[in-house]
Amino acid sequence: MQLRSHLWADLTRSEIAEARHAGALVVIPVGATEQHSEHLPVGTDSFTSGAFSLMAAEACDYPVLVTPTVFAAFSPHHASWPGTLTLKLATISALLEDITASIERAGFKRQLMVNGHGGNRGPLTAISTELITAGREVGYVDYFAPPRAEFDTILKGSRGGVTHSGEAETALMMSLHQSIPGRADLYREKAQDRAPRNKATYWLSDAPNAITQAGAWWPPIYAAGDVGYNGDPAAATLETGNQLSAAIVEKLAAFFAAFAAADLRSGGMER
Repeated sequence: MQLRSHLWADLTRSEIAEARHAGALVVIPVGATEQHSEHLPVGTDSFTSGAFSLMAAEACDYPVLVTPTVFAAFSPHHASWPGTLTLKLATISALLEDITASIERAGFKRQLMVNGHGGNRGPLTAISTELITAGREVGYVDYFAPPRAEFDTILKGSRGGVTHSGEAETALMMSLHQSIPGRADLYREKAQDRAPRNKATYWLSDAPNAITQAGAWWPPIYAAGDVGYNGDPAAATLETGNQLSAAIVEKLAAFFAAFAAADLRSGGMER
């Protein structure tokens, strides 16, 4: 079917019912509102997850609806800084339980949470597992995961991958805001004095990082006075951002179609 809009909030109740009858996949962008150093806005993770969810939906051959973005999630490790909004684990779990229940009640079979914040990975993995084993088909993916191989060849800085407020996020925000006069240049200029930072934000010693070496876990802590980023934001360029954006849209759109059509097992416990 041809959707008038891929945005759930743009459609009427009858149009949403038509999308349901067509078997549309429902995508739920999950972002965050948290400090992103001095060169990016606190809404970066929400903006990117929402923007790329919509762009991929528009590029997908399969019908996809995109709900409003969940703009606050799990960010206690950024809470020392003004601007950070964070939810407790129980709150985000209850929020997503209610949202996905509403979508299921409307008659949609399969849903996908598209995440834009590294701190949400643990909670979303657990929430998705709980929902799926209870019989509700709600998957989870980071928007930057499907094009990971492309990222490795596109990024030019001293540290690859998607780091907090680093090269990738800075370049992507430049790309997504290039239609606003001066905005991409502002992000680039403000990032120029950001020296590469490749050390864990929690490891205070000069000794080898025993946590990383053991494959153990300790959260990044962006305490008061911290520079607020990791990676190499000064390496970001608009060209890099455009290349990354194109890779995300292509790979995420393909994943939407594959996920919607996949024969997956769910259930296994009493709800």
